[in-house]
Formats: sequence, C-alpha cells, structure tokens
Amino acid sequence: MTTPTPQTASASAPAPTPSNTMTLQVGECRFVTRPATLTRGSDFFARQLSGRWPDIQPDGSYFIDADGDVFQHVLRYLRHEIMPIFYDNVKGHDYALYLAVLEQARYFGVEPLQKWLEEQKYLQAVKIVHSARVLDGIEDVCGPTGSHVKIEHHVTWKSRKVYVCRRAITGHMGNRDACGRLCRNARGDADDEYEDEEVLKILEVRKTTMLDAKMRVEQR
Repeated sequence: MTTPTPQTASASAPAPTPSNTMTLQVGECRFVTRPATLTRGSDFFARQLSGRWPDIQPDGSYFIDADGDVFQHVLRYLRHEIMPIFYDNVKGHDYALYLAVLEQARYFGVEPLQKWLEEQKYLQAVKIVHSARVLDGIEDVCGPTGSHVKIEHHVTWKSRKVYVCRRAITGHMGNRDACGRLCRNARGDADDEYEDEEVLKILEVRKTTMLDAKMRVEQR
C-alpha cells in the first residue's frame, strides 16, 4: 500500500475552476471529476485547489502519489456521501481495506469518512441474525430463500414410541384415540402396546445478513 506523500512545487499550473472537469492521476489510476466534488468534503483538495496545483503532468492531469485502488473509495464518498461497506457473506468484513481507506481519509482530510472508519460504524451497519428450528422431514427443507440467507442443515435420527393397534388397522397406528370398542376388546386387559420407530429430525440453522442503509448516510 502506497502512502500519500506531499507534493513538491517542481511544476505548477492554475487550479481549475469549480465548473470544469479535471483529471487526477492517482498512482497508476486516472479519475475524472469536478473540483467542487473534491473541495466540498476534503481539506486537502480545498487547499490544493485554492491556488496553484504543484504537480501537473504534461497531459494536463494532476498527480497524487497514492494508491489509486484505495482512492476510488474516497472519491466515491466525496461524490455521493455514502459510507463504504466492504463485506462478503463468506469472508466477512475486509478490515485491511477499511484501514487503507482510513489512512487516505486522514491524509485527504475527509473528516466524516475518517470518523465512520475510526469508530467502526460499519460493524453496526451490517447485522447478522441467527435462528434455528427443528424440521420433521426432508419435505420441510424445500423452499426459496434470499441470497442474504445462509442455511445449514444437521440431520439426525431419533427413536420414538409409536402406538400399535391390536387389530393392526393402519389408520390407528400411532393414534390411540382412533381405536374404538372393538380395538379395546381385542386388547383385553393387556397394556397398550408401543414399538420403537426411527424418525428423521433436521436442525435448520439460518444466518441472515441485513444491511442498515440508514447507517451509511447518518454522517451527511
């Protein structure tokens, strides 16, 4: 990661007017923007564009010795005033990128962005909700779900006692109340009969990722 360094006045040119576009050469990356976009939220650019830019290139672009891949996130904030979220459902937050953007936010004097990153507000903007439920069969597993939901299934077999009808009537199996007088007569004085049955149980664990969009604009 390249740390921005102050420029020397080896060459200079009049700063562009707010209505014009200007090209920034940030490291190996080029960006076209307006001076007003840069100056309204950056102390660095407000100073640089108040007089003569010290390091203009032969093609008319303005050079900044910084990491352009990181600067694009700073410029995106200056354009839209939306705080960045670098989150992946598998990898989680990209803390290295947060730190790199924080370093440039400090250098370029973008105070709201700096504060957001220093206070790790992105941890509050992304919320993770876990839930679990027990399913009685594979048919309960099916169904659509959103891409923000990660589901895990843990399968096990459990043994349960199932009522046995003495007359072996299929509709009575497992339901003692279904047996009438004839079934009770067939049982006589014997105790109710039960047998062990293996049943499938599925523990479904859901991880739901939610983004609080209001958090991203709270500093505006």
